[in-house]
Amino acid sequence: MTVGLMGMNMIRDARTILDGIGGVVAVAGTVVLSPVLARWYRRWGATGEEVEKLLPGDDLVREPNSEMTCAVTVRAPVEKVWPWLVQLGCQRAGWYSYDLLDNGGVRSAERILPEHQHLSAGDKVLLTPDGRLGLPVVSLEPQKALVLGGTLDTKTGEGVNPGAPLPAAYYSGINVFVLERAGQGTRLIFRQRLGWNRAFANTLMYRVFLEPISFVMACKMLKGIKRRAEAM
Repeated sequence: MTVGLMGMNMIRDARTILDGIGGVVAVAGTVVLSPVLARWYRRWGATGEEVEKLLPGDDLVREPNSEMTCAVTVRAPVEKVWPWLVQLGCQRAGWYSYDLLDNGGVRSAERILPEHQHLSAGDKVLLTPDGRLGLPVVSLEPQKALVLGGTLDTKTGEGVNPGAPLPAAYYSGINVFVLERAGQGTRLIFRQRLGWNRAFANTLMYRVFLEPISFVMACKMLKGIKRRAEAM
């Protein structure tokens, strides 16, 4: 039995590695082709109404330099989708994306984890396995919306309070998840808005690289949540 479990773990690790390689290829291709693909991926899966709709957290990045709204329809009720959002993050359930790239190679959970079903405003959802980087929970409305992000003074590394004047050098970013009932299913909408002081290096980093990378990871994440929720 031990040999069998070792074999299964090796297969899982191999799948994670292959999936991660696929993710690297997808990221590289999207970055290179972003001038052509940007108009498409900035509204992937979303309707015109969803793209234009005001969502919770939009006011935190009032004039974004980069914005995308993506969406999927999940054939499961809101009550079965929400728990997958609550447990997002490294050292929790993972990001349901390319685990080799964003979860230290640890496979994202395939089940609801009761120990990670508690999340409140002010908590931090980790972006990296070592726990150094994370997104603050700005707000959450159970079974409706989860808003992650904030503004950082890039010179001091300190966070900027919502509504405070922006420093000379800054980075603002929000990641918003919204659930809307769609018949017997759920419409899962994801929006990312980014803002920064318009230095060339920042534009190169955030628009040319971060935006397409974020799309690839978010697309995989939305599909991962959809698959898991529909399998329950």
